[in-house]
Amino acid sequence: MSVILVRPRASGGLAAHVDQEKHELAAAGVDVREAPVQIQDRPHLLGDLRTVRALRQCVRAAPQPVAVHAHGLRAGALSALALPRRGPVLLAVTLHNRTVGSSLVRTVGRALLQVVVSRANTILAVSPDLAQDAERAGARDVRHAVVPAPERSGGSGDSGASGDVPPGGDRAVGTAAAADAVVVARADGASTTHHGADEGTGTDTVLEVLVVARLAPQKGLHDLLDAAALLRDGAPLRIRVAGDGPLHRELAARIIHEQLPVELLGRRDDVPALLDAADLMVSAALWEGQPVWLQEALRAGRAIIATDAGGTRWVTGEAAQLVPVGDAPALASAIEHHRSSGVRRAAEAASRHRAAQLPTASDMVRQVSQVLSLDRER
Repeated sequence: MSVILVRPRASGGLAAHVDQEKHELAAAGVDVREAPVQIQDRPHLLGDLRTVRALRQCVRAAPQPVAVHAHGLRAGALSALALPRRGPVLLAVTLHNRTVGSSLVRTVGRALLQVVVSRANTILAVSPDLAQDAERAGARDVRHAVVPAPERSGGSGDSGASGDVPPGGDRAVGTAAAADAVVVARADGASTTHHGADEGTGTDTVLEVLVVARLAPQKGLHDLLDAAALLRDGAPLRIRVAGDGPLHRELAARIIHEQLPVELLGRRDDVPALLDAADLMVSAALWEGQPVWLQEALRAGRAIIATDAGGTRWVTGEAAQLVPVGDAPALASAIEHHRSSGVRRAAEAASRHRAAQLPTASDMVRQVSQVLSLDRER
């Protein structure tokens, strides 16, 4: 049996997840191949027709029997159109993102979901709201998608098992990578250079908060800045945001104008070291699937505050303090609560406990094998 993966044009966590699935299935001895198509973000009649034709040819050319796993709503809909309504080819579709935008965009999204539901044997959803949408649309088999964090190498914030912090263990602070110089915009428009461990990192003197997020509207970063403004005149605080994106200029201008204790670090490749150097992890997202970086934070044994958005609760379980989406005062209050080292130690223990329950790559392979009936072929 062969498996054809169909992916949208995407980067970040979605692309990493598809890469991981392809690698793990191949390692398990599955004949897995990627469809030679690029699914665009928006409808394009001629382009979509070419995609459907290419998918049909790909299915015909693959060793029989064939199963198709499409990632994303448009990839799923185009795959559904490429396959016969009734036939031997199994189709699983993983829904990764909520359809947002104008009423027209949402209407198109609902229509695409109906196309997916009409043909897919199984729908995997990365969050409860996406699962509910699929069920309301009439999907026959809807399941919670297994989305494990890919393993990293090195650092006590490592996503792999070797990076877990043992119960009761102290975390390393101020590693060389985290101590890299970071240029920070100041309120007076000048620039200054900070080093990760020189301002009481890991102590009650300066509460070090880390956010890992693309600088995009979905991540709720203006709510984060609202919370920072509420905390600005209290005890010392530093919020570091690792990530880049279209809101960088807008957020930087606001940080300077309001003299907020927030640093935009830009894109970073040393997230495990940044986790080591922080006291508290925060996610202010308006919507999330199953955020990989929060899985990394759990495995690193860190205290976590997050908005109760999308599939976040599926990742954190009872380990994180969850606050309502868009509620900056609640976010600020939760951060203030975690100034207590005792509160953080209890939260770190909860994270380590939850980390042991997180899904693994083997769990993902097991789920995909089940929904695509690969187990019967091996």
